[in-house]
Amino acid sequence: MNTTLSYEQFLKAAKEFAIISSKLCDGWKLIGEDSSQAYLIKETFIDTENKYDMLKAQYVIFYNISYGVPSFSFNLWNSSGMLLKLSELRDMSCLRINEKDFYSVITQQEHPLLHKPYFIMHPCHTDSLLAAFKDKSNNIIVTFLGLITPLIKLDLPVEYGL
Repeated sequence: MNTTLSYEQFLKAAKEFAIISSKLCDGWKLIGEDSSQAYLIKETFIDTENKYDMLKAQYVIFYNISYGVPSFSFNLWNSSGMLLKLSELRDMSCLRINEKDFYSVITQQEHPLLHKPYFIMHPCHTDSLLAAFKDKSNNIIVTFLGLITPLIKLDLPVEYGL
């Protein structure tokens, strides 16, 4: 496998991304930047198609050492504070993945850094997707999020790309 970026490149991009997020008041924070397990995290609330339901969302971007790429994980809680199940997530409108492909894209497993159950976008194709942008991207985290935001309900302000 051809590694798209090193951990050092990921960390540099994550630091730059966190600085931009701070300027935009977008809520992303870099955790553990002085360790070998740094990650970006954002907590927010999202609307569902049912206007009366709000979900608490926690998004985490971390370096996947096995694939050498950024990985995206998240959790969603309903208004009662209950973590959504994978089957509930599949049926929700906040994910725009057809049912046939859902389980090949999203899995629920123990987070490798946070050691709690998280929904994780499988990183197997991230390497090939990002390889085309590696030398053209100003920030590989912005590029990565730009590629996956059509699949999830996560707003990425255009100012990240400026």
